[in-house]
Amino acid sequence: MLFVAVLALVGAPLVGDGVALAKHARQETKHEAAAKSAKSGRSAKSAPAVKSRRAAAVAKPEKAVRPGRKGRHVRSRVPVENEEGDVGACAVTGLTVKSAILFNANTGEVLYEQNPDFQIPPASLTKVLTLYLIFDAIREGRLRPWDVVDVSERASTQGGSNMHLRNGESIKVTELIKGIAVASANDACMAMADYLSGGNVDAFVALMNATAKRLGMANSVFINPNGLPADGQLTTARDMLKLASSYLEQFPKALTIHSMQFFTHNNRQRHNANSLLGTYEGADGLKTGFVCASGYNIIATAKRGETRLIAVVLGSRNPRVRQRETTKLLDRGFKIAEAKLAEAKRTGTQPPLAAAPVAAPVTAQGQAQP
Repeated sequence: MLFVAVLALVGAPLVGDGVALAKHARQETKHEAAAKSAKSGRSAKSAPAVKSRRAAAVAKPEKAVRPGRKGRHVRSRVPVENEEGDVGACAVTGLTVKSAILFNANTGEVLYEQNPDFQIPPASLTKVLTLYLIFDAIREGRLRPWDVVDVSERASTQGGSNMHLRNGESIKVTELIKGIAVASANDACMAMADYLSGGNVDAFVALMNATAKRLGMANSVFINPNGLPADGQLTTARDMLKLASSYLEQFPKALTIHSMQFFTHNNRQRHNANSLLGTYEGADGLKTGFVCASGYNIIATAKRGETRLIAVVLGSRNPRVRQRETTKLLDRGFKIAEAKLAEAKRTGTQPPLAAAPVAAPVTAQGQAQP
């Protein structure tokens, strides 16, 4: 199925009906709430009650129960890794949502902005541009989905989220695409950059920046193909919106991959870090990312009826804030779109056609004007 989807997406016309919506919601475990409740209950009891309970336990032993096991739905016997993005454990204290933008892909309207030209490290949102170049190479015939890539030592030693590719391992392009889109695999990005550039990753990065410039991403600079921390690697919410809008316009059926909630390679299962999948109606993409310097980022897209929205949220202090703020944006956008469609129907006017996001003018100092 994935192989057919990859072949189909490289020739697909506009954002539309080539979307495979996530089918099942993955329920969050409730063991934290249960543990807190149990702790509270213990503290409320008096010391004699505790002694009485211990005596009863000695008289009649009971089986120990692990907290949270009862409510957990086990999907697979293989190890599960929750892949967030780039680098894992580090403190992100005091961060809030630094930048956001909301876009109606059907009408070309920017529905909301908050510091959309504030520069911030892109983290794994970089991978959308890498996938753009991969799909473009397939469309042009320079790459085939069934091509086999030999993993280089450089690719196999990439840190952060990965597929655990082994040096010298041979793997199909289709699997690497899934690894990048679903598992946010830094090693898969480097493997594809090596393969497409003949081992000259600097040339691949130069192509990334040239493509970004062509798409109008005036305030973005990319240093590597996967978004791992690098001095000078920056983007903005407006630029990421331009990338996402063009990506979905050129390769709409890529969402059949981005909407996958799980991906397994070498007997390891990865969980898509996009928590909107399966929990927010119509959500079917696109990409999350995290580095300490930026916080938690997301490009999210959802479709209800004929309306497709794209939201970019950068600099959330944790995944819950990211999901909450993104949900607010999308809810607001669908309400606005619904009201405008109702008004157009009432007045008999035609809704405006889609247009590309408008770039903000840039001053001589390189700062985008509001």
